[in-house]
Amino acid sequence: MGPMQTKTPGGCTYAVAFIDDFSRHVTVYFMKKKAEVLEKFKMFKADMENATGRKIKRIRSDNGGEYTGRLFKEYLSKQGIRHEKTVPYTPQQNGLAERMNRSLVEMARYMLYHEGIDEKWWAESVNTSAWIIYRIPNTMTVKTPYEIVYQKKPQLKNLKVFGALGYGYIPDEKRSELDAKAFKCRSLGYEDGVKGYRVLDVVTGQVKIVRTVKFMEMTSTGDFMTEVEGDDKDGDEDVAAPHVIAPSHGQTWTLTIFNDEVVPLQHDVTTETEIVPAPSHSMITRSRTRHIEETTDPEEAEGRKKQLVAPSAIGTKRQKEAS
Repeated sequence: MGPMQTKTPGGCTYAVAFIDDFSRHVTVYFMKKKAEVLEKFKMFKADMENATGRKIKRIRSDNGGEYTGRLFKEYLSKQGIRHEKTVPYTPQQNGLAERMNRSLVEMARYMLYHEGIDEKWWAESVNTSAWIIYRIPNTMTVKTPYEIVYQKKPQLKNLKVFGALGYGYIPDEKRSELDAKAFKCRSLGYEDGVKGYRVLDVVTGQVKIVRTVKFMEMTSTGDFMTEVEGDDKDGDEDVAAPHVIAPSHGQTWTLTIFNDEVVPLQHDVTTETEIVPAPSHSMITRSRTRHIEETTDPEEAEGRKKQLVAPSAIGTKRQKEAS
Protein backbone atom coordinates (compact mmCIF):
# COMPACT_ATOMS: atom_id res chain seq x y z
CA MET A 1 0.00 0.00 0.00
CA GLY A 2 1.23 3.47 -0.81
CA PRO A 3 2.72 5.86 -1.24
CA MET A 4 0.30 7.71 1.03
CA GLN A 5 -0.13 11.44 0.51
CA THR A 6 0.45 12.15 4.19
CA LYS A 7 3.46 10.92 6.12
CA THR A 8 3.08 9.43 9.56
CA PRO A 9 4.81 11.21 12.48
CA GLY A 10 7.56 8.60 12.03
CA GLY A 11 7.97 9.47 8.34
CA CYS A 12 6.34 6.35 6.84
CA THR A 13 4.47 6.51 3.55
CA TYR A 14 4.21 2.79 2.70
CA ALA A 15 2.63 -0.25 4.31
CA VAL A 16 3.02 -3.94 3.50
CA ALA A 17 0.61 -6.67 4.62
CA PHE A 18 1.67 -10.32 4.88
CA ILE A 19 -1.22 -12.82 5.00
CA ASP A 20 -1.12 -16.46 6.07
CA ASP A 21 -3.16 -18.25 3.40
CA PHE A 22 -4.31 -21.04 5.75
CA SER A 23 -5.53 -19.00 8.71
CA ARG A 24 -6.03 -15.62 7.00
CA HIS A 25 -3.91 -14.03 9.71
CA VAL A 26 -2.65 -10.63 8.55
CA THR A 27 0.36 -8.69 9.80
CA VAL A 28 1.03 -5.11 8.70
CA TYR A 29 4.37 -3.29 8.70
CA PHE A 30 5.00 0.37 7.89
CA MET A 31 7.94 1.63 5.84
CA LYS A 32 9.58 4.82 4.66
CA LYS A 33 10.53 3.21 1.34
CA LYS A 34 9.74 0.00 -0.56
CA ALA A 35 13.27 -1.31 -0.17
CA GLU A 36 12.42 -2.19 3.44
CA VAL A 37 10.09 -5.02 2.34
CA LEU A 38 12.79 -7.67 2.69
CA GLU A 39 13.57 -6.63 6.26
CA LYS A 40 9.86 -6.68 7.15
CA PHE A 41 9.44 -10.11 5.58
CA LYS A 42 12.26 -11.47 7.72
CA MET A 43 10.47 -10.15 10.81
CA PHE A 44 7.18 -11.70 9.67
CA LYS A 45 8.83 -15.04 8.92
CA ALA A 46 10.45 -15.21 12.34
CA ASP A 47 7.23 -14.31 14.18
CA MET A 48 4.98 -16.75 12.31
CA GLU A 49 7.39 -19.68 12.42
CA ASN A 50 7.93 -19.13 16.13
CA ALA A 51 4.16 -18.97 16.78
CA THR A 52 3.15 -21.95 14.65
CA GLY A 53 6.26 -24.14 14.73
CA ARG A 54 6.03 -24.51 10.94
CA LYS A 55 8.29 -23.29 8.15
CA ILE A 56 7.13 -20.97 5.39
CA LYS A 57 7.36 -22.91 2.14
CA ARG A 58 5.86 -20.56 -0.42
CA ILE A 59 5.18 -16.87 -0.97
CA ARG A 60 2.98 -15.28 -3.61
CA SER A 61 3.34 -11.66 -4.72
CA ASP A 62 2.98 -9.34 -7.67
CA ASN A 63 5.91 -8.32 -9.89
CA GLY A 64 6.86 -5.27 -7.87
CA GLY A 65 10.54 -4.45 -7.80
CA GLU A 66 10.65 -4.93 -4.02
CA TYR A 67 9.85 -8.64 -4.58
CA THR A 68 11.87 -9.29 -7.74
CA GLY A 69 15.11 -7.65 -6.62
CA ARG A 70 18.36 -9.59 -6.28
CA LEU A 71 18.50 -9.49 -2.47
CA PHE A 72 14.94 -10.76 -2.07
CA LYS A 73 15.54 -13.60 -4.54
CA GLU A 74 18.77 -14.63 -2.83
CA TYR A 75 17.13 -14.70 0.59
CA LEU A 76 14.22 -16.86 -0.61
CA SER A 77 16.64 -19.22 -2.32
CA LYS A 78 18.73 -19.66 0.84
CA GLN A 79 15.62 -20.28 2.94
CA GLY A 80 14.18 -22.78 0.45
CA ILE A 81 11.03 -20.70 -0.07
CA ARG A 82 9.28 -20.98 -3.42
CA HIS A 83 8.31 -17.64 -4.96
CA GLU A 84 5.11 -17.49 -7.03
CA LYS A 85 4.52 -14.30 -9.02
CA THR A 86 1.36 -13.14 -10.76
CA VAL A 87 1.13 -12.43 -14.47
CA PRO A 88 1.71 -8.69 -15.12
CA TYR A 89 -1.48 -6.62 -14.91
CA THR A 90 -3.41 -9.58 -13.50
CA PRO A 91 -4.11 -8.66 -9.85
CA GLN A 92 -6.90 -11.25 -9.61
CA GLN A 93 -4.23 -13.97 -9.39
CA ASN A 94 -3.32 -12.53 -6.00
CA GLY A 95 -6.90 -11.77 -5.04
CA LEU A 96 -6.54 -12.52 -1.34
CA ALA A 97 -3.86 -9.87 -0.84
CA GLU A 98 -5.66 -7.35 -3.05
CA ARG A 99 -8.92 -7.76 -1.15
CA MET A 100 -7.18 -7.57 2.21
CA ASN A 101 -5.43 -4.34 1.26
CA ARG A 102 -8.75 -2.89 0.20
CA SER A 103 -10.42 -3.92 3.47
CA LEU A 104 -7.62 -2.41 5.53
CA VAL A 105 -7.74 0.90 3.68
CA GLU A 106 -11.54 1.15 3.80
CA MET A 107 -11.69 0.41 7.52
CA ALA A 108 -8.88 2.85 8.22
CA ARG A 109 -10.55 5.59 6.19
CA TYR A 110 -13.81 5.15 8.06
CA MET A 111 -12.10 5.28 11.45
CA LEU A 112 -10.25 8.48 10.61
CA TYR A 113 -13.15 10.42 9.13
CA HIS A 114 -15.84 9.15 11.50
CA GLU A 115 -13.85 10.22 14.56
CA GLY A 116 -12.31 13.33 12.98
CA ILE A 117 -8.71 12.13 13.37
CA ASP A 118 -5.95 13.80 11.36
CA GLU A 119 -4.78 11.84 8.30
CA LYS A 120 -1.23 11.64 9.60
CA TRP A 121 -2.44 8.92 11.97
CA TRP A 122 -3.41 6.61 9.09
CA ALA A 123 -0.86 3.99 10.19
CA GLU A 124 -2.54 3.74 13.59
CA SER A 125 -5.94 3.17 11.99
CA VAL A 126 -4.56 0.57 9.53
CA ASN A 127 -2.86 -1.26 12.38
CA THR A 128 -6.11 -1.26 14.39
CA SER A 129 -7.99 -2.58 11.35
CA ALA A 130 -5.59 -5.52 11.08
CA TRP A 131 -5.89 -6.12 14.84
CA ILE A 132 -9.67 -6.45 14.44
CA ILE A 133 -9.63 -8.52 11.23
CA TYR A 134 -7.51 -11.37 12.58
CA ARG A 135 -9.64 -11.56 15.71
CA ILE A 136 -12.95 -12.23 13.94
CA PRO A 137 -14.04 -15.33 11.95
CA ASN A 138 -14.21 -15.34 8.16
CA THR A 139 -15.92 -17.40 5.47
CA MET A 140 -12.98 -19.79 5.14
CA THR A 141 -12.45 -20.73 8.79
CA VAL A 142 -14.74 -21.43 11.73
CA LYS A 143 -12.13 -20.30 14.24
CA THR A 144 -10.60 -16.86 14.18
CA PRO A 145 -7.20 -16.42 12.50
CA TYR A 146 -5.75 -15.49 15.89
CA GLU A 147 -6.96 -18.76 17.44
CA ILE A 148 -5.57 -20.84 14.57
CA VAL A 149 -2.12 -19.28 14.85
CA TYR A 150 -1.76 -18.88 18.62
CA GLN A 151 -4.00 -21.79 19.73
CA LYS A 152 -6.11 -19.67 22.08
CA LYS A 153 -9.21 -17.57 21.70
CA PRO A 154 -8.77 -13.82 21.31
CA GLN A 155 -9.69 -11.50 24.14
CA LEU A 156 -12.17 -8.88 22.93
CA LYS A 157 -13.02 -7.44 26.33
CA ASN A 158 -10.44 -4.68 25.86
CA LEU A 159 -11.67 -3.70 22.40
CA LYS A 160 -12.20 0.08 22.30
CA VAL A 161 -13.58 2.52 19.76
CA PHE A 162 -10.79 4.02 17.69
CA GLY A 163 -10.52 7.75 18.35
CA ALA A 164 -12.68 7.65 21.49
CA LEU A 165 -12.01 10.40 24.01
CA GLY A 166 -10.66 9.32 27.36
CA TYR A 167 -8.54 10.18 30.37
CA GLY A 168 -5.23 8.46 30.96
CA TYR A 169 -3.83 8.09 34.45
CA ILE A 170 -0.62 9.95 35.27
CA PRO A 171 1.65 7.91 37.60
CA ASP A 172 2.61 9.44 40.93
CA GLU A 173 6.24 9.54 39.83
CA LYS A 174 5.42 11.96 37.01
CA ARG A 175 3.33 14.53 38.87
CA SER A 176 3.55 16.73 41.90
CA GLU A 177 1.10 17.02 44.76
CA LEU A 178 -1.20 19.54 43.04
CA ASP A 179 -0.89 18.33 39.45
CA ALA A 180 -3.78 16.68 37.63
CA LYS A 181 -4.04 12.91 38.02
CA ALA A 182 -5.13 12.32 34.42
CA PHE A 183 -4.61 13.77 30.95
CA LYS A 184 -7.14 14.04 28.14
CA CYS A 185 -6.43 11.67 25.27
CA ARG A 186 -7.86 9.82 22.28
CA SER A 187 -7.58 6.12 21.53
CA LEU A 188 -5.13 5.12 18.78
CA GLY A 189 -5.33 1.36 19.13
CA TYR A 190 -3.15 -1.21 20.84
CA GLU A 191 0.54 -1.67 21.51
CA ASP A 192 1.96 -4.98 20.35
CA GLY A 193 3.67 -6.94 23.11
CA VAL A 194 2.57 -4.52 25.85
CA LYS A 195 -0.47 -4.71 28.11
CA GLY A 196 -1.57 -1.17 27.35
CA TYR A 197 -3.26 1.20 24.93
CA ARG A 198 -1.78 3.63 22.45
CA VAL A 199 -3.32 7.05 23.09
CA LEU A 200 -2.81 10.53 21.71
CA ASP A 201 -2.34 13.31 24.25
CA VAL A 202 -4.66 16.01 22.89
CA VAL A 203 -2.64 18.78 24.57
CA THR A 204 0.93 17.85 23.66
CA GLY A 205 0.19 15.78 20.54
CA GLN A 206 2.41 12.95 21.79
CA VAL A 207 1.61 9.25 21.50
CA LYS A 208 1.75 7.51 24.88
CA ILE A 209 1.39 3.93 26.08
CA VAL A 210 -0.91 3.75 29.09
CA ARG A 211 -2.34 0.90 31.13
CA THR A 212 -5.01 2.68 33.18
CA VAL A 213 -7.35 4.79 31.08
CA LYS A 214 -11.06 5.54 31.01
CA PHE A 215 -12.62 5.88 27.55
CA MET A 216 -15.93 7.59 26.93
CA GLU A 217 -17.09 5.41 24.08
CA MET A 218 -20.20 6.47 22.20
CA THR A 219 -22.83 4.45 20.38
CA SER A 220 -23.97 5.21 16.84
CA THR A 221 -26.78 7.38 18.26
CA GLY A 222 -24.34 9.57 20.13
CA ASP A 223 -25.33 8.40 23.63
CA PHE A 224 -22.50 7.94 26.10
CA MET A 225 -21.91 4.45 27.37
CA THR A 226 -20.45 3.49 30.74
CA GLU A 227 -16.82 4.43 31.07
CA VAL A 228 -14.50 1.44 30.80
CA GLU A 229 -11.16 1.06 32.50
CA GLY A 230 -8.41 -1.04 30.96
CA ASP A 231 -7.62 -4.16 32.95
CA ASP A 232 -4.43 -6.01 33.70
CA LYS A 233 -5.20 -9.42 32.27
CA ASP A 234 -2.44 -11.04 30.27
CA GLY A 235 -3.01 -11.62 26.57
CA ASP A 236 -6.06 -13.11 24.92
CA GLU A 237 -8.35 -15.49 26.78
CA ASP A 238 -11.58 -17.40 26.31
CA VAL A 239 -14.60 -15.27 25.61
CA ALA A 240 -18.29 -16.01 25.92
CA ALA A 241 -20.29 -17.11 22.91
CA PRO A 242 -22.13 -14.30 21.10
CA HIS A 243 -25.74 -13.62 21.92
CA VAL A 244 -28.41 -14.65 19.44
CA ILE A 245 -30.49 -11.80 18.07
CA ALA A 246 -34.13 -12.70 17.52
CA PRO A 247 -35.45 -12.07 14.00
CA SER A 248 -38.22 -9.61 13.29
CA HIS A 249 -41.80 -10.64 12.67
CA GLY A 250 -42.37 -12.83 9.67
CA GLN A 251 -38.72 -13.78 9.13
CA THR A 252 -37.17 -17.24 9.30
CA TRP A 253 -33.52 -17.53 10.26
CA THR A 254 -31.28 -20.58 10.20
CA LEU A 255 -28.97 -20.45 13.18
CA THR A 256 -25.51 -21.98 13.47
CA ILE A 257 -24.14 -22.27 17.00
CA PHE A 258 -20.46 -22.98 17.46
CA ASN A 259 -17.79 -22.88 20.12
CA ASP A 260 -14.79 -25.10 19.42
CA GLU A 261 -16.50 -27.31 16.83
CA VAL A 262 -18.83 -26.88 13.91
CA VAL A 263 -22.44 -27.72 14.69
CA PRO A 264 -24.60 -28.53 11.64
CA LEU A 265 -27.63 -26.44 10.86
CA GLN A 266 -30.55 -28.00 12.66
CA HIS A 267 -33.10 -25.49 13.83
CA ASP A 268 -35.20 -22.88 12.11
CA VAL A 269 -36.52 -20.09 14.29
CA THR A 270 -39.75 -18.58 13.02
CA THR A 271 -41.68 -15.79 14.64
CA GLU A 272 -45.43 -15.51 14.27
CA THR A 273 -46.85 -12.53 12.49
CA GLU A 274 -49.91 -10.91 14.01
CA ILE A 275 -52.95 -11.51 11.81
CA VAL A 276 -54.73 -8.27 10.99
CA PRO A 277 -58.36 -8.64 9.76
CA ALA A 278 -59.11 -7.28 6.32
CA PRO A 279 -60.92 -3.93 6.34
CA SER A 280 -64.65 -4.08 5.66
CA HIS A 281 -66.45 -1.84 3.18
CA SER A 282 -70.16 -1.15 2.86
CA MET A 283 -70.09 -0.64 -0.88
CA ILE A 284 -67.71 -3.14 -2.42
CA THR A 285 -66.44 -6.53 -1.28
CA ARG A 286 -64.46 -9.36 -2.91
CA SER A 287 -65.45 -13.01 -3.46
CA ARG A 288 -62.61 -15.17 -4.77
CA THR A 289 -61.32 -13.26 -7.80
CA ARG A 290 -64.49 -11.33 -8.67
CA HIS A 291 -65.73 -7.94 -7.53
CA ILE A 292 -69.33 -7.57 -6.29
CA GLU A 293 -70.78 -4.12 -6.54
CA GLU A 294 -73.89 -2.72 -4.91
CA THR A 295 -77.19 -3.42 -6.67
CA THR A 296 -80.75 -2.10 -6.24
CA ASP A 297 -82.45 -5.07 -7.94
CA PRO A 298 -84.05 -7.27 -5.16
CA GLU A 299 -84.00 -10.44 -7.30
CA GLU A 300 -80.30 -10.03 -8.16
CA ALA A 301 -79.47 -9.37 -4.52
CA GLU A 302 -81.35 -12.53 -3.45
CA GLY A 303 -79.50 -14.57 -6.10
CA ARG A 304 -76.14 -13.34 -4.81
CA LYS A 305 -77.07 -14.34 -1.27
CA LYS A 306 -77.86 -17.88 -2.41
CA GLN A 307 -74.51 -18.11 -4.22
CA LEU A 308 -72.60 -17.07 -1.11
CA VAL A 309 -74.58 -19.25 1.33
CA ALA A 310 -74.93 -22.32 -0.89
CA PRO A 311 -71.49 -23.94 -0.22
CA SER A 312 -71.82 -23.88 3.57
CA ALA A 313 -75.47 -24.95 3.44
CA ILE A 314 -74.68 -27.92 1.22
CA GLY A 315 -71.85 -28.92 3.53
CA THR A 316 -74.15 -28.81 6.54
CA LYS A 317 -76.81 -30.89 4.75
CA ARG A 318 -74.24 -33.58 3.85
CA GLN A 319 -73.01 -33.74 7.44
CA LYS A 320 -76.57 -34.32 8.69
CA GLU A 321 -77.18 -37.10 6.13
CA ALA A 322 -73.93 -38.81 7.08
CA SER A 323 -74.85 -38.76 10.76
